[in-house]
Amino acid sequence: MKLLRDTNVHLENKRVSRIFFLFLWFLYALVCMTKNGFSGALSAIRAEGTFTITQTTFISAAFYIVYTPLQFLGGILADKMSPTRLILIGLVGSSLPNVVIFFNQNYYVMLFSWVFSAAVQFALWPALFKLYSSQLVRSDRGMMVLFMSFASSGGLAFSYLFAAIVPHWRYNFAISAIVLLLLAVGLLLFTRKIDPLLLPDEVPTSKVDDKEPPKGWRMILLFLSSGFVLCLASAFLRYAVENSTKTLSATMLADSYASVPPGLGNLLTILIVISGLVGTLLVRFLLYPRLFKNEFTCTLVLLLLSLPFVILLRFVGTISLPLCLMALCMLSFLVTGTSYLASCFAARFVAYRLNGTAAGVLNAAYSLALVFQYTLFGNIADKIGWNSVTTLWILLIALAALCIGLAIRPSIRFKREIHE
Repeated sequence: MKLLRDTNVHLENKRVSRIFFLFLWFLYALVCMTKNGFSGALSAIRAEGTFTITQTTFISAAFYIVYTPLQFLGGILADKMSPTRLILIGLVGSSLPNVVIFFNQNYYVMLFSWVFSAAVQFALWPALFKLYSSQLVRSDRGMMVLFMSFASSGGLAFSYLFAAIVPHWRYNFAISAIVLLLLAVGLLLFTRKIDPLLLPDEVPTSKVDDKEPPKGWRMILLFLSSGFVLCLASAFLRYAVENSTKTLSATMLADSYASVPPGLGNLLTILIVISGLVGTLLVRFLLYPRLFKNEFTCTLVLLLLSLPFVILLRFVGTISLPLCLMALCMLSFLVTGTSYLASCFAARFVAYRLNGTAAGVLNAAYSLALVFQYTLFGNIADKIGWNSVTTLWILLIALAALCIGLAIRPSIRFKREIHE
C-alpha cells in the first residue's frame, strides 16, 4: 500500500480527499479524547478521595514529560516515513494501556501505563499533520488546518461528556481502548480504498522547494530567522493557560463554589470548550486573513484582549459563579484561536519540506506547556489555592504577548522570502 510505504504521494480527487479528511478529523478528536482520560476524570477522582489533585495531575504530567521530547523525533520521521504507518503505531499501541487502567487502578500501574501510551504516540500528531497538509488535495490546505484546529477541543469536550455520564471514571479508559482500535481498523480500510488514487509528487513550485530540506543547524537557523522559535515560546506560555481553562476548570469551580458538584463542573467545561471553538471560527472568517494579514499580529491582539478576563479570574471564589464562568468562556474564546494561527504558520514550512518537523516541534511546545500545567498548577492549587494559579495565568499571558510581538517582523521577512 502506498500510504503505508511512501511519503511523496498525494491525492487530487477532491471528493475522496475531503471524505478522508473528515475521518482524520474524527480520528484526531477521539485520540485527544483518550489523551484527556485523566483530565476528564479529575473531579470524580477528587470527589472519591482516592488521590489528590497533585497525584492525578502528575499522571497527566508524566505523559507529557515523555511525549514532549519524542515529538522532535516524531516530526523528523513524519517527513521521512509513511505518516499512515506512524499513526497506526500510535493508535494500536495506546489502546493497550487504556485496557490495563480499566482493570487496575493502582496508582503506579496507571502512571507507568500512561507513560507507555505517551511513548507509542510519539509521531501520531506530526504524521497526521504531514498527511493532511501534504498528501491530501492541497487547494484545501487552509480549510483543513482550520477544521483540524477544532479537533483537540472537540476531543476534550467528548472526554468531559463521557466523564459526566459513565457510572465510574475507569469506564473512560474502556471506551478509549475500544475507540482507538476501531480507528486503527478504519484507517486501514481507508488506506485500501485510497491507494489506487494516489499520485507521485511533482516538483513543487516554490523557489526553495527544489532543494534538499535544511538539516541540523541550517534548520535551526531557519526556525530562528522566521520568528518560529519566538512563536514556540509564546505557544508554550499561552497554551499552559488555554488548556488549563478547559482541563482544570471543573475542579476549580467545584473547589471554589459550593453549588458546583463534579458532574456539573464537567458540563460547564463543555461550555468553555465550545466558546473556544466559536473563537477559532471568528479568527478564521472575520480576523485572519481578512482584517490581519499576519498570523502573529492577530495573535498579539487576541492575547492583549484576553488580559482583562484573566485578571478577573484572579478573584475566583469571591466573584459570582456566572461572572467567573463568563471570564473563563471569554478567555477560551479569545485564546483558543491562536493555536489555529500557529498551525497556519507551521504549514508555511511545506515550502522547505519541513511541515512535519514544524508540526512536531510546535506540538512539543504545547506538550511542554502541559507538563508545566499539570506539575505546577495542581500542586499550587493543593497547597496555596486557585487564586495563586490564576495570578500565574496573568503573568503567562503577558509574557506570551511579548514573545509573539517580537516575532512579527521576522515572520514578515520569512513570508516575503517564500513568495518572491
